[in-house]
Amino acid sequence: MMAVMAAQDRDERRDQRRRRVAPVEGSPADLQEVPGWSGRIMVWLRWIAQIIGIQIFMVLGTLAGLVIAGLGPALTSGGALLARLVEGDASDQLWKDFWAGYRAQFRRAALVTAPALLVVALAWYEMLVLQAHGTGAVSAILTGTTAALALAATAYLGYAPAVLRRYTDGPARTSRFLLVAPLVSPLTALGCMVTVVAFVVIGLRWPYLLVLGGVSVPLLLTGTLVDRFLDKVDARDEETPASAT
Repeated sequence: MMAVMAAQDRDERRDQRRRRVAPVEGSPADLQEVPGWSGRIMVWLRWIAQIIGIQIFMVLGTLAGLVIAGLGPALTSGGALLARLVEGDASDQLWKDFWAGYRAQFRRAALVTAPALLVVALAWYEMLVLQAHGTGAVSAILTGTTAALALAATAYLGYAPAVLRRYTDGPARTSRFLLVAPLVSPLTALGCMVTVVAFVVIGLRWPYLLVLGGVSVPLLLTGTLVDRFLDKVDARDEETPASAT
């Protein structure tokens, strides 16, 4: 009788293990648990397919909102799907989940991100004009100031998808937080700016890489950086009431 029960326990544990490490549900973080090289290949293929699919949907969402209004909602919805991918809970309905998140976040995300997008566009145009026609010390100062403003707006946009995804505050309060957050976490802000600028440079050098993952990959990386900062903020907020009492 004991032998039968032991055999049943082994079978149950084996079934649970198989369900837990099913390749199509895994992520690169779980590669050590995926049985066999073929299962690991399936994990990577699923990741690549998801990243490319999310990339395509974000481009479509950006175009649907005429870029200025569409980029913020597209990044927010795409960032949520990429966060699920990192957590090992990849979506099985990318199209449905992306557009549901896009519609739900459209107004708030557009109001939060559109001003920063305009700042980046104007700063880029101003730098091109200064490079073409400006001379002397005044031109150099204006170029440096414009570049700093563009980088600040880039950091703002780098934080925006994760903040919009995690919290439900209104546009005004979210914008205030995004203006302050890079100042209190300069290393995270620097990481976001370097990541975005690096992928822009890489995309200009190899356009096919920009097509395949030039939006989703930097969004995945910056989202990971910002999530770590936000985790610390949330933990500090949870500790404050306890210490106050």
